[in-house]
Amino acid sequence: MRDRFAHLISIVFHPLLMPTYLFLFIIIFASALMHPLQSDSLYQVLAVIFIVTFIIPAISIGTLRLSNFITDLKLENKKQRITPFLFVTCFYGISAYMFYSKPNLNSLIFIIFATTTFLLLTLTIVTFFWKISIHGAGIGGTLGFIIALSFVYPMTHFAISFASMIIIAGLIAYSRLSLNAHTPLQVYAGVALGFAFCFISTYLFL
Repeated sequence: MRDRFAHLISIVFHPLLMPTYLFLFIIIFASALMHPLQSDSLYQVLAVIFIVTFIIPAISIGTLRLSNFITDLKLENKKQRITPFLFVTCFYGISAYMFYSKPNLNSLIFIIFATTTFLLLTLTIVTFFWKISIHGAGIGGTLGFIIALSFVYPMTHFAISFASMIIIAGLIAYSRLSLNAHTPLQVYAGVALGFAFCFISTYLFL
């Protein structure tokens, strides 16, 4: 039962879903940060973000599995993580360029995608030597973005939202440790690296 719960947490808060959750959070609690986008177009942008950050990378990883290039979708083997990570990094980099080339779109979107791309590249390099937690980096980066944005824009119900994010981070750490996917150090290092990257870049460039 405990393993099932841990698996569910790992799936629901998969790293590829974190950008969608982040932008959904911004739309709900700080939509003014998405200016000049109109409110009726925000969920269309969210749908595009979901497609380019989850659907397309998920299809590419699934294709690698079907071709037996990787042996499982959980990517438990450190060496087999490199190619999928490079694929995902490229997708995020292309997305960052796509949003940068549209001057009528919000600059925050580009900052988040550019930061995430560099974070993914760093994680890929680290993975050559060590199996750092990508789940940890995902929730850590999301926290970093949200806290940095809260310094710029006073979000409604921020305290409740922040407490919820801390609880989610704890659940993710629990799930990865419970499944023996990572050591505590690998999880904490992922959270710390994700948070530092995303907080600093957003605070400096927004």
